[in-house]
Amino acid sequence: FKEKMCKHLLRFITFCQRNVSGEGQDDIEFDGDELLYLDPVTYQAVQRLPEFAKQWTPDPRLAEDAYVDLGTCHYNIPIAMKRDNNTPDAIASPTSLIYSKQEMELGVPNTLICFVSDFHPPEVRITWTRNGQPVDQSDVSQTQYYSNSDFSFRLSSYLDFTPQQGDIYSCSVGHISLRAPLNRFWGTSVNITEGQRVTAPALSCFIRAIIGSKRHFAQSCMLTQQR
Repeated sequence: FKEKMCKHLLRFITFCQRNVSGEGQDDIEFDGDELLYLDPVTYQAVQRLPEFAKQWTPDPRLAEDAYVDLGTCHYNIPIAMKRDNNTPDAIASPTSLIYSKQEMELGVPNTLICFVSDFHPPEVRITWTRNGQPVDQSDVSQTQYYSNSDFSFRLSSYLDFTPQQGDIYSCSVGHISLRAPLNRFWGTSVNITEGQRVTAPALSCFIRAIIGSKRHFAQSCMLTQQR
């Protein structure tokens, strides 16, 4: 089977892990976009795009299918590992990107998004800081894991914030493949006054991968005053 031979790809994905807290995931994707997932606690279908939810109704049998699929997944893990002679998981390092959801304006509430992708196994730790201090966790939310076409994973972490002059935010990603966290920085410039807007080309994004004691500068784009 080769994915490139298909015009469209509908995938039914069941995901669970051993020795990891959580109930696993069961979702349906079409051409790489998630249509819905089954809540692992209530087994109710949750549609990815609620605005389209009233246009179609998920099959009620999906809840029973998810219950069986996840139970089978957990049951089969030790059996599969024994047959594979406890072959270790494939390890792939994550990539990350930080950006704002809306056009930035000082003093106006916005959301920072930390997009993390291309990692395996699917267990990452994402933390946020503002000016070097941990943020309030009530302002942070996170998506579930999504499967890429190569069976690596991706997810997004969201931080609700209000941009203030001089603030610097960081998104730190921890993963078994990394010797030190992968950090991304986002900040505002002191030459932006209250009420001024910042467009995408003027975005201040300090993107660095910190590995051990060496800092590798990957990309930087300085925030310039919009005229």
